[in-house]
Amino acid sequence: METQTMKATLTILGIALVVAVVTPCAGLAETAAPSARLSIPYVATRNDTVQDMLWIANVGKDDVLYDLGSGDGRIVIAAVRDSDVRRAVGIEIDPKRIRESRKNAQKAGVTDRVEFIEGDLFTSDFGQANVVSLFLGHWQNIKLRSKIFAILKPGTRIVSHQFGMGEWQPDKAVTVRTVFLGMYGESLSPFHDNPRVPDYSANESHFGTSDKIFMWVVPPPVAGIWRGKVKTEQGLQDFQLILHQRLSNITGTFQLSGKTNLTGDVSVDMWGNHMRFLCHPRNVPYGRSELRFDGHVKGDTMKGTLAVTEDGRLQECEWKAQRGEADFTGTWEWPCASGPRSVKLRIERRDGRLIATYLDEDQKTPVTDFYDYGGGFYFTLLIGRLDDNSIRITEDTGWLIGEAVLDNGTLKGKIEFHLYSSRPGDFAEGKPSRPVIQDWMPRSVKP
Repeated sequence: METQTMKATLTILGIALVVAVVTPCAGLAETAAPSARLSIPYVATRNDTVQDMLWIANVGKDDVLYDLGSGDGRIVIAAVRDSDVRRAVGIEIDPKRIRESRKNAQKAGVTDRVEFIEGDLFTSDFGQANVVSLFLGHWQNIKLRSKIFAILKPGTRIVSHQFGMGEWQPDKAVTVRTVFLGMYGESLSPFHDNPRVPDYSANESHFGTSDKIFMWVVPPPVAGIWRGKVKTEQGLQDFQLILHQRLSNITGTFQLSGKTNLTGDVSVDMWGNHMRFLCHPRNVPYGRSELRFDGHVKGDTMKGTLAVTEDGRLQECEWKAQRGEADFTGTWEWPCASGPRSVKLRIERRDGRLIATYLDEDQKTPVTDFYDYGGGFYFTLLIGRLDDNSIRITEDTGWLIGEAVLDNGTLKGKIEFHLYSSRPGDFAEGKPSRPVIQDWMPRSVKP
């Protein structure tokens, strides 16, 4: 089948130029991924927007703020001068901007609590932050996501001017009026309004006289199987909670075993490591029986207050649950959604972190957007993306998105494939194919 290559977006000050180039793909040379210097233009955040960003993130005296791509240092300086943060750090790759930032900090009289580091924001360490500010670009934000989850503590606030995080929905968002256009970008993607894939950008405001500011709270890794005891009128019973996690979106099921024997779905709300969940028993009249939890998660322990309603009678008690150990390293195989063959996901542990590789016949593709949630994982992979961020369109090109928890040695979850159309006209007109969404139980195989 003939293949095409769709080129990436040009982002410039004031105007975003969308470029679609169709060229033969055979013989394309691999190129290195763009550095921060090449991929992110410098556009200063307006001072009023800086204040809005600090406000929506509720920045205060106990915070350590890191600004990634800090430019002339205005967010770092404002965080100390106006919000009295304990410490503020800017990471910037341009040495000219670093010198400018240090001069600005000296003029503002805040040099004792600010630091400016010359370096690439994608490789620098910002793990000490409990507030991170961004004005980068949609795909730069996506590239940072897995690092954000890997190195930042639960409860850390991420605030971004103008650009979202794909399918990671914000905890807060505000639209502010602006008197002129700043930096924005548009991707040529048929999935810009699909909230299930990283291409999603329909919540970003790129035209007119308004700006968007987004804020996310980093959740803890809670996927897996949690077990505890529940005191009921029928005595002490076993309680099992199975949680699936996709970034901040957490769903699950429960089972109460004993004389009651209830099963059902779980609604979960997270804010940092603060968790609330409500268990909805199946085949039971509404309000007759339910379990409500309000507490916190730390590592493999969940502690808080559990309210148990039985036949309209309510009792509350202190409650604790433990998460079972899970090791999903290995090679997992399942049928490919786009052809009559099997594909694999190989998960390895290197230097204490999980590394995933997608295997399709003789092709090996690193899965850089991979999230270890303790008892489960989540990943996204755009099959067909090349190193220069162009997209090679074939019958296999599309978003592969999966999540699962480990249950008695078996992975159980969902797998999705959102196909890019191989017809150039469909791609340009934004006509994606209907996604394939299936229950996922890949089998463990030898490498």
